[in-house]
Amino acid sequence: MREAERPRGRGRPPGPGVDARRRREELLDAAERAIRAKGPGASMADIAREAGYARSAVYAAFPNRTAVLAALAERHAGLLLADMFGRASAAGEPRAQFQEILNALFAWVQDGPRLYWALIRLPDEGGPGLFDLLAGAIEAMLEPALRARGTDVELAAPGARAMMGSAIAAIEWWLRTDMAMPRPKLVGYLTDLAWNGGVGLPEGWMGVPTSPQ
Repeated sequence: MREAERPRGRGRPPGPGVDARRRREELLDAAERAIRAKGPGASMADIAREAGYARSAVYAAFPNRTAVLAALAERHAGLLLADMFGRASAAGEPRAQFQEILNALFAWVQDGPRLYWALIRLPDEGGPGLFDLLAGAIEAMLEPALRARGTDVELAAPGARAMMGSAIAAIEWWLRTDMAMPRPKLVGYLTDLAWNGGVGLPEGWMGVPTSPQ
């Protein structure tokens, strides 16, 4: 039998192999589309189908679904931080900068709530989720600022997580109420609350007298 007449075996056709980095990015693109379409429970089979690859090709690039989510969280943390600080740098004074950072976060959530639920927290063995990545970036910026002011730098870690945690708690209320409040109104309120702290709360808000009767 001549070469041209031999039946083709299974496997990749002749030609240059697929670049591993390119395949990885294609699979992350496909994972994002699958999550947006099917929700945070999208499986490796869903990702493979969306990418047009066999499942074995997905497993060759990522050992498991959690590894896909960890890589996607890292990608979106980078994009989100760039958007946050791009907006903040154009905002001028510090309070407006803070508001624009919150606005970027809420806009990202509004654009992809299913992606938010998939990436915000990962299983312990999966590496950092989006919350930890963003909080870590804020901590890295707070630490030198606190040191320059002569303040205890150990406050950077809990402070960053307190800032992120309060935003995340509000986001999750917002998502569970089908975004009942317009984003600009909610972001403005949270900015006032975070920026002013207890000073911004109405007197007697806990039902406790503020002075002896």
